[in-house]
Amino acid sequence: MGAVTIKFHGVQEEILNRIVKSGIAETKSEAIRMALMHFALEMKIINDKMLLDVIREDLQRDRKTAEEVLAEVERAKSIS
Repeated sequence: MGAVTIKFHGVQEEILNRIVKSGIAETKSEAIRMALMHFALEMKIINDKMLLDVIREDLQRDRKTAEEVLAEVERAKSIS
């Protein structure tokens, strides 16, 4: 997995703080990942099948339960 350092200031930083404070995401990094996924779906960069394939790969790698993954998907959907 690649690492990227991004600095946020002003309204962007405030948005991230509110997402975490509201419980939509547990961390700012998670909020950014969720927003990126949402953007990719909205812009049709990926489709639902591709998303499910990635989720399945993550399940195998991270050993998350199906319920944990579905909860993350639902949190991502709630951003919109």
